[in-house]
Formats: sequence, structure tokens, C-alpha cells
Amino acid sequence: MTDIVLGISPCPNDVFIFSGLLLKQIDLHGYNFLPQFKDVENLNQDVQSGCLDAAKISAAALPACTPPFTMLPCGGALGRGVGPLLLSQQGKWNRAKVTLSPGRNTTANFLLRFYANHHNSDLSPVSIPISYLPFDKLYAELCSNWNSQGVVIHEKRFTYQADGLRLIEDLGEFWEQSTGYPIPLGALVVKPSSIEPELMTDIVRNSLAWANTHYNEAFTLCRTYAQDLTPGVIESHIQLYVNEYSMSLGEEGKRAIEFFLQTQNQYSEANT
Repeated sequence: MTDIVLGISPCPNDVFIFSGLLLKQIDLHGYNFLPQFKDVENLNQDVQSGCLDAAKISAAALPACTPPFTMLPCGGALGRGVGPLLLSQQGKWNRAKVTLSPGRNTTANFLLRFYANHHNSDLSPVSIPISYLPFDKLYAELCSNWNSQGVVIHEKRFTYQADGLRLIEDLGEFWEQSTGYPIPLGALVVKPSSIEPELMTDIVRNSLAWANTHYNEAFTLCRTYAQDLTPGVIESHIQLYVNEYSMSLGEEGKRAIEFFLQTQNQYSEANT
């Protein structure tokens, strides 16, 4: 039996998609999947270091990991109304102050820079001060520090108002309105030398199909790993982030990712 080291986040959408695989309720074709649950920025870095066979990473990290990795047409995170949120207790953004970001290689970080550049009056490339923190520590800082501002991802988009934070900008919505495309948040990549991409695609799709027909079992597994057990949050997270693109990107999804990567290439990482 061949081991496959699989890196995913503990977020409900990832656990739900891979629940059939994780619970070994589908045909794994002789492979033994060894899950590693990590923060998305850690997954981005692990893929670049080559210590994973397959991983769910930020779409913005794709250029840094291919080759030897190949992106699969399923298992990612893409859609409308799913983007990261720029938040603070004050509800106003000060571009001269440090903005907290959940990772240099995250899609959230790119969308922050995209937003900053589109609000630059002279249209020249703009650099803003950014400090990077894991998303849970970032959120705690926003809640405890009146003067902080930052980009929030994952489950906290459903709880930020109850925690005293205010919306400055929905960065995903800003992207959609500016470009017309849905926002690619994450992508599933594999090493062809570890497992054939076509076979991994079939396994992931069968895993998601199992989850859709065994919702209660998949949901129970999501609760095991979820970092926010506020009533309704896990359900909302699954409903929002697991959609038709999770099963298949389709032509629209592929075009959205191509456009995203082309746009990303126009922006240099000038921030500190």
C-alpha cells in the first residue's frame, strides 16, 4: 500500500469534501492517505518545500508550486460571495497603518493588494504595510485591539459582527464587481509522481459524492476538526464554500483561475 501525505485545513469545507476519503468509505485504489491538518499558509509553504504529495492550497500560491505539482479540476474553493473580509473595530481602513494578513502567499493577501491598488488615485503601483499572522491569531488581535485592521478568512466571516468587528470591505465582492469573475480562493494540487492526477480526481469526486449522500456522518467529522462550534457556523460554512465548483471547475471555473493568475502576475510583491 502506497502512502500519500495529504495536507488540508481543518475548516469544514475541506473536511466535508474529503470526508469519504478520511473515513475510508470509498475505494482508495490501494493508497493509504495520511492527512495533515494545517493552517492554509503552512500548507502553501509545505507544498513549496515538497514535503506533501497532495494539498489544498491558496490559489495565489499556485505559481510557486508548479511544477512538480498539478492542479486538479475539483476539490478547490471557488465561487461568489466567498471572499475574505477586511475588518476592524472602527470600520474604516487606514492605508498608512499596518494591515494584518493571514499569509504572504494567501489569496486574501493578494486581494488586499488588489483592493489597495484600485484605490490609488494616481494609478501607480502602491505599497502598503502588511504584517502576517495565522488567521486565528489575526482574528484575536482584531477583537482585542481597537486600532488594528486586517483580513479575515474562514468561519469568522459568520461571527465577526457578534464579536464587535465592522466590515470595511468584502474583498471577494470587490474582486467580482471589478472583474466579473468568481474568486478562486483555493486549489487542490498533487504530485503526479506520487499519484496520477486523473485517479486522484476520481477519488476526490467520489469522496465529495459520498459526503453529499451521507451528510450527517460528514458533518460529524467536520465538528471534530472545526475551530468554531458556534451554532449554525459549520452548516453555513459548508453551504457557502462547497458548491458546484468543488466537484468540477468547468469552463467558467478554469477561466476564472486563468484570469486570476494573469492578474496576480501584474502585481509585484512590494509590500513589507
